[in-house]
Amino acid sequence: MLADVLGELNKLNMTFQEETVDITTIGLALEVTISTLSRWFLRKETFAEGTIYLSKFLSDSQNGYIDIKDEETMIERHELRYISISAMDIESNEARKQSMKPCIEGTQESCQQLTEGYIETLIDSLNERFPDLHLFNAAKLFSPCYYPEERHNREKNSERWILKPFQHLQHTISRDVGFVALFDVKSCKRELHPFVDSLNLACEGFSMKEAWKVFRNTKQWHKTYPNMMKLWQAVLTIPASTVDCERGFSKQNIIKDIRKSRLGLDTLDALMRISLNGPEPSNVDWDAVYKVWKDTKSRRILEL
Repeated sequence: MLADVLGELNKLNMTFQEETVDITTIGLALEVTISTLSRWFLRKETFAEGTIYLSKFLSDSQNGYIDIKDEETMIERHELRYISISAMDIESNEARKQSMKPCIEGTQESCQQLTEGYIETLIDSLNERFPDLHLFNAAKLFSPCYYPEERHNREKNSERWILKPFQHLQHTISRDVGFVALFDVKSCKRELHPFVDSLNLACEGFSMKEAWKVFRNTKQWHKTYPNMMKLWQAVLTIPASTVDCERGFSKQNIIKDIRKSRLGLDTLDALMRISLNGPEPSNVDWDAVYKVWKDTKSRRILEL
């Protein structure tokens, strides 16, 4: 069972490791992961259907035991007992049996019961780990690839999606005047449907960032939908994960090691920007770089 679960969690992890992460992609990946785990393990009538490892294990152990061949092709029969981790810590066998009730040792029903408890806890942990999941999903407002074909459904979804960014981004803190409204809610709602219709027609099938690249410098859009464009810009600033921060710290540790303790902050910042964002070494005019370095101050140039 763990092999099947870890396979799905690894797919989710790979989404976070991508160089460019769209928050709508994270919301979708989380929904797919939770939906898959629920379908595999929380539906009694289809328990383990679709899994690779657990379904085979259950098929081989229908009678409460499993036969395993050793290196000498001798078959050894092992009786099965499904015991929760918490029950394993109990020393008394009788107390352990009591803690496992109503599980029945060696039956697939007990395996299913323990699996359901584990998966429910795992899903709760995922929901707690990503409290902004609803906000990530609401960013679909700016992703035409998620728009329904029917105009009525598109309008209904957009009215629902726009509420979360308002709740998350509506105010900012000012030392002088306290909370200041970032967006004119009424104006945003007034622009909403024409904005969504225009975005759907102009960028059908585009992701949020792909659509932004098309319209970020289009003055007509900023003039026609000033409030929605401002909200769109704010949503784009929401960090999808901590991957970029972690990648930055890793790069810093590589560049500034123990042999470069006197490396200045400005130089370190420049080296990290080049290392993380490019350009590629093959595209650098090294003669020009050398000239700038040489002319910065008087240097003793050694002939090679």
